[in-house]
Amino acid sequence: MDISDTRWRTKTKASPATSYRLNTVTKQSNTLTTQVSVSSLAVRLKEAQQAIDSARLNQQSFLQNNNVLTWLSQRKQEEINSAKREFEQLSKPQLEIIAMDPSNTFSKAEKAAAYEKWHALDQRALSELKRNALNDDNAMTSFEAALYTHSQTFSELGKAMLPDDYLSQAQSHFESALQGVNLSAHTMNNQATQYYRLMVTDLFAGNEPKVHNGAEGMSSHNLERSNYDFLTQKDRFMLADLYQYADQNDIDFEYIQKLANDIGNYRRHGDGKLLSNFNEGHFNTEGQKLTVGFTQRDQASIDSLMNNGALSSSTLDAGFVSFITDPGLGALSHQGSYQFLAHIAEVTAGIATSDSATQFKTFTEASSINERYVMTQSEESISLPEPDVTCKNGVCEVTEKGRKNGVTLTQNTQMLAPPIEFKPAQFDTLLHLQSDPNTKKSVWFKWLLEK
Repeated sequence: MDISDTRWRTKTKASPATSYRLNTVTKQSNTLTTQVSVSSLAVRLKEAQQAIDSARLNQQSFLQNNNVLTWLSQRKQEEINSAKREFEQLSKPQLEIIAMDPSNTFSKAEKAAAYEKWHALDQRALSELKRNALNDDNAMTSFEAALYTHSQTFSELGKAMLPDDYLSQAQSHFESALQGVNLSAHTMNNQATQYYRLMVTDLFAGNEPKVHNGAEGMSSHNLERSNYDFLTQKDRFMLADLYQYADQNDIDFEYIQKLANDIGNYRRHGDGKLLSNFNEGHFNTEGQKLTVGFTQRDQASIDSLMNNGALSSSTLDAGFVSFITDPGLGALSHQGSYQFLAHIAEVTAGIATSDSATQFKTFTEASSINERYVMTQSEESISLPEPDVTCKNGVCEVTEKGRKNGVTLTQNTQMLAPPIEFKPAQFDTLLHLQSDPNTKKSVWFKWLLEK
């Protein structure tokens, strides 16, 4: 810190005394040495205080000492730092005695060290005043009042260590800091507005709908709505932040579109409560239980996400993450990338990312169902009861059991539409046809209603 404009050193008529330093206490020093050092410091503080009292009696003013300032300008910082370590636990009044010592009881390095330590403590106090003032509606007025009160607490020696423009300097620095805070907030508000509009344009074609109730997401009047319509306001703000991150890191917006679709699907089903878990009771025609799971790559990303501690601090909705990472709920329905999901969790949590943002420069759709999920079937199969009627290729006939039960077929019921068996590839195709890419509206449910 530049002290050329401070009343740092007093001029006295006392004859120069031989300068000496505090005994250094090293790690190897024993208890006796430490006690001697502390005792020596106490004695020297007393001597310096007596010299100050004597100077007051002689009505001597505490002014700068040009010789000391010249010595300080040589920047013998190593000697000053050595002295600072000795004064680590001293109070401001004790530091004032050392810094303003007129008797040369303390060396120039020790005086400089005490001066710098004192001002470091004062700067810490000023920083606290600034933080408190920033919480006030009229921050500048609040800081000026607090600064004046603070200045009244200085002792005579403390005031002698301050520059003449101490108050105006502190006010000027706070005013500059306040302008910086306001400019930063203004910039942030402008950016937030800009990227929220971008989110609305990209997801809602520029016409943001109200937030629709997920508990009624599957009602007849909501079937044609896009999953995006069920995004909560908190979801939309979070996605706007992701658009800003993506824009600044050259990330394909389709990653965000897919993530938004997955979150919207979760919301439209009552935060996932209206959906059943596929792995809790699905069987094929042979009676084998079906189990859906994640691909090896996706499972690795999910494991990393669950174990790296990011979720506790991430802005991602914990309920959604739990839903989409459950294989029975998320493996079949997800449209987004689990690698991107893990990346965003880390980014919003403020921790180091496992994958670079450059990995998401271009969104790549899964080329096959094997890249989206893994379907397995159990080795065991359950015994299915014999039906009364069987149908094959649209032709139905009564089984032996049916005949025993008195079941007959009329001529009009002989030919039926062939049964639909959703194979994985077919089911995957329907999932991709849920929404029209142009209107963003659901076409899958409309297609079902027309059948």
